[in-house]
Amino acid sequence: MTRRPAVALARPAFTAPAAPAGRPHKTVVDLRKRFDAISSKVPVDAAFRESFVRHKFLVAHTHPHSDLQARDTAVKSLARTLGSGASKLLSQPVPGGVGYGFFYTAGFKTAWGRGTSMAFDVVCPTPPGGNVNTWLYLTSTNRSGLGVEAFVAYNGQSAASFKVFDWARSDHWQTDIPFSQLGKYLTTESAHGAAYQVLPVWNSTWMISETTWRNQALLYNHVRGGWDLIYQYDYQATDTQQKTGWVGSWGPIVETFQASYNGTKQMGTLRTQLISANASGVWGNWALLSASNATVRIDNVGFHLVFLDPNYAFSVNS
Repeated sequence: MTRRPAVALARPAFTAPAAPAGRPHKTVVDLRKRFDAISSKVPVDAAFRESFVRHKFLVAHTHPHSDLQARDTAVKSLARTLGSGASKLLSQPVPGGVGYGFFYTAGFKTAWGRGTSMAFDVVCPTPPGGNVNTWLYLTSTNRSGLGVEAFVAYNGQSAASFKVFDWARSDHWQTDIPFSQLGKYLTTESAHGAAYQVLPVWNSTWMISETTWRNQALLYNHVRGGWDLIYQYDYQATDTQQKTGWVGSWGPIVETFQASYNGTKQMGTLRTQLISANASGVWGNWALLSASNATVRIDNVGFHLVFLDPNYAFSVNS
């Protein structure tokens, strides 16, 4: 009897997403060592890190589109993700909330298979102007529960910085780059008759094997015309961990820490787009964030809408 050769079962190809639309690009350049070296020289701001965590509890606990039970579940989920030390921060009040920004609808947050990726051009004036005298973030997630926040952070009127907070790690804080080191990445774009300083940011989460996921954060180098890899981390996780929980529910937001704001310069995003991989790991096409996939949150701390292109671009000031 002739034995038939074993037939190897086809396995999906777990690949990175294509570069965001609208950005000329050939290859990604890995600059992680360079930016790790820069980050290592930046003094750790313990107060900033604690406030970041405390504020996430506030945003979860005051979400206007969630009922009381959903808010309580979100807070408990955050406490589990951030570890035992985070729970004690719940009793410490933090003013502020979300000055303006988008939260993904429940259906859209989980409408992806083995990968999700987002890119946004952060409108980030320096300095922020007005009465900003503590922290202020321009941040977003890509919908994954264990992804990264790659964002712009202000501390009063001092120099801004680009930071990476990785929700998949126990040592969440990974990257801290002053704007003085980002000359190749900060650029100027026009919208609605005005010119804005922007920082194009791209962050992704996707499955690279049956049990392993990868987080990435990249910045667009306008000098060479391509994306540079700033941060990457591989880790073990399940699909359930990536799809459930409150983390990953917010798109581009102006995250605030003061009771009120006035006189600030315009900030926001000029282009927010997302792409996802299906259950076989095949990536679709980049698409702008639409009004049907995200809702606006405003916490009435003084920010006013300058323009809105539903829902992929906005600018606010106070």
